[in-house]
Amino acid sequence: MKNAERKANFSKYILLTLGSIIILIPLLATIFSSFKSTKDIVNNFFGFPTQPTLENFQRLLADGIGGYYWNSIVITVLSLAVVMIFIPMAAYSIARNMSKRKAFGIMYTLLILGIFVPFQVIMIPITVMMSKLGLANTWGLIILYLAYAVPQTLFLYVGYIKISIPDSLDEAAEIDGAGKFTTYFKIIFPMMKPMHATTMIINALWFWNDFMLPLLVLNKDSKMWTLPLFQYNYTGQYFNDYGPSFASYVVGIITITIVYLIFQRNIIAGMSNGAVK
Repeated sequence: MKNAERKANFSKYILLTLGSIIILIPLLATIFSSFKSTKDIVNNFFGFPTQPTLENFQRLLADGIGGYYWNSIVITVLSLAVVMIFIPMAAYSIARNMSKRKAFGIMYTLLILGIFVPFQVIMIPITVMMSKLGLANTWGLIILYLAYAVPQTLFLYVGYIKISIPDSLDEAAEIDGAGKFTTYFKIIFPMMKPMHATTMIINALWFWNDFMLPLLVLNKDSKMWTLPLFQYNYTGQYFNDYGPSFASYVVGIITITIVYLIFQRNIIAGMSNGAVK
């Protein structure tokens, strides 16, 4: 048994090492390239910068990356706020009533079916609909993010509530004279902290890095572009000058990495509990 366990652990370490190498090599190459000139990138792509320079970042600032960076922050923060306000409330209501009333079970099933609908199937109808409704703007994009976040986020919250937050808490609060809203906001909502962290990271990664929805909804006006849209057009503009493009990628990576490091402690607990019924 010990030999089998050693072999299994050895295999795990090998896989982890290979996986780390596969991830770290392109990541480090991107970071190093952001401090190189284009000539240095071409001659020595995977190596350290021979003459480190901040010229790429200075050019980004001069080309107005700050405005697009701010657009991404605003859209990400507002979308997360909407998601964190409405979806946990809906999940709490569904989790407490789906076994008592068929309507809640049917509603839950219909909502999570969105997980299985490919985005490619509905992207053209969505583009036409948002344009006709006059929502081809930042607010329209936030509404779409809320709609697309519902299936997965609701699924995780409902599972977490059913497993980790017993009905007896509601009954005790009711005996003490607390209403439904008081019970939710003062007892249930704070107890969902691990799931809050998990869903915030999952959705923040998506909102921050998303390219397709901003391309469909915001592409009419360059002033509304998010950072990924700016990076896409910027890479095309400087196709033969790689330094500024790599610098723009680093700017996008840093922000979401900081957010992940802040909430990483609660992510695994939330995922493991929320995904189990």
